[in-house]
Amino acid sequence: MSAKDRTPTLRLLALAAFLLAAGLLALRAYDLFGTVKSEPVGSSVERQLTYLLEPITGTDRVRVSVTGRAPKTVLIMVDGDLASDLRPLRTRVENILQASIGFDVEADKLTLSQFPFARGVGGSLTPFQIAELTGLSLLSLTLLVILLSSQRQPEIMTASPHRTAIQPPPRPQHPAIPMTTEPNDVREAAALAEANPQETANLVRGWLSYAED
Repeated sequence: MSAKDRTPTLRLLALAAFLLAAGLLALRAYDLFGTVKSEPVGSSVERQLTYLLEPITGTDRVRVSVTGRAPKTVLIMVDGDLASDLRPLRTRVENILQASIGFDVEADKLTLSQFPFARGVGGSLTPFQIAELTGLSLLSLTLLVILLSSQRQPEIMTASPHRTAIQPPPRPQHPAIPMTTEPNDVREAAALAEANPQETANLVRGWLSYAED
């Protein structure tokens, strides 16, 4: 696989990893923020009543306010669509109030209402959950930066640039040395020496004797 083919493949892998990390981050954030439980606020009596009413109203779907001692005024707000008939729920709530705080149906006052609560994060995350969300966020951001930077980079050349080979300097051309030709006399003397070596030797001795005289 060439470098040009690898570049789109790396971009697709980075995009897939980013989508996977972002999806996991969204899923975990929805799971953590959607299931986090708000701790009841208020007095000890109000917190106790909240814990007692949650099994019939739903977790984190009830708010309780108790004012006065004798007589007592109890305000209970339940999360949900506006209901036309709250008598079955009121009966169950009154039974819980009578058993827990000594609620007197004749003397005390109970106000029960039901309406949709505003959505929000009412509780706090644990350190592990915060670290998990932070790590997923950093991973998604890192993959996004890698994906954007890979798109801005120019296409990698499939082949290295052609380089001009360094040619060695030309060698100086020396004129060819002409072959020396032997004179005809030398060739004839050599031929005579090969044909009549004895006569040639006598002739050479005679030349030497003549040269000495």
